Amino acid sequence: MVRAVAFLALLGGGAALACQKEAAKEEPAEAKPAATATAAAPKPAAAPSTKPKAPPAKLMEWDDPKQWKKIPASGMRYMSYQIPPVPGEKEIAELNVFVLGGDIESNIQRWIDEFSGFDPRTLLRADRVVNDMTQAVVEIPKGKFSGGMGSGEPTDNFGLLGAIVVTPENSSYFFKLTGPSGTVAAAREPFYQLLDSVRLQGGTAAPGTAKTLKTVGGAAAPPAPPGTTAPATAPAAPSTPAPPKH
Repeated sequence: MVRAVAFLALLGGGAALACQKEAAKEEPAEAKPAATATAAAPKPAAAPSTKPKAPPAKLMEWDDPKQWKKIPASGMRYMSYQIPPVPGEKEIAELNVFVLGGDIESNIQRWIDEFSGFDPRTLLRADRVVNDMTQAVVEIPKGKFSGGMGSGEPTDNFGLLGAIVVTPENSSYFFKLTGPSGTVAAAREPFYQLLDSVRLQGGTAAPGTAKTLKTVGGAAAPPAPPGTTAPATAPAAPSTPAPPKH
């Protein structure tokens, strides 16, 4: 009997110990403290600027000489014109317009350096102002030209009418007219009338403001060949195409 009681007591003790182990399994593990964040907190987004954006620069426009033919611009050209030859000459003259940068005097000298064999006394260099725009002008009535794009041998008896016009917004427009000397001579008057009509897009031409500030060199303008006159220059629609992609 004693053994039976002892056995039961031992059995009850083992059962109690097993219950304690099971209870320990069901107890949730003690929560570990969260790791402290080490990354820096993101900075707040910058407040949007309230400063108004500068308006885009306005294009320059002018009146096309009536008898000059506008042709599609290509490459770096902003605009191009063909000037028909005068009697006695077969090759057309061409005016190309570019919107470029760089030092004005260096570009003027580059144009001059494309000519050789001319009388230096005939080279004209002038500074003008029209409609609040400065104009650096150069003329070579007759010489040997070697600056044509894709040209091979230099061409004799060519002339140059060139101008760099700077707008109040500091954009520079390069006008370069080259061709046979007689045709260039006949194009001189409409070339200057074009320069006198320049204005910012939507503005008003003010040829009455044209003023020559300084002139260096230059003989009298060569006359057009007998029986010819300079092309008519009645105002035409303003020239305002979009600039070419670069």
